[in-house]
Amino acid sequence: MAKKIMTCEIAFVPVQSHDYIAEVNAVLDIIKKSGLEFNIGEMSTLIKGEPEKIFSLLERIYNERCDESKFIMSVRMSNVCGC
Repeated sequence: MAKKIMTCEIAFVPVQSHDYIAEVNAVLDIIKKSGLEFNIGEMSTLIKGEPEKIFSLLERIYNERCDESKFIMSVRMSNVCGC
């Protein structure tokens, strides 16, 4: 049986931030350390991998950034695009 692969687009938007670039870079560091395939874009990052690993990454981003900043994280997922 083939592994299920999904793509996920994440846009992390700091709110009321004094240094939004540092906050976005902190999220990108979490993504880079995830071991998942990713592509950083101008306004969002596209991630590809096994669903469980992507859901775990989203939870990690939320938990690690929750106490550090206020943010909006927009997420779109697909089991078709890029698979």
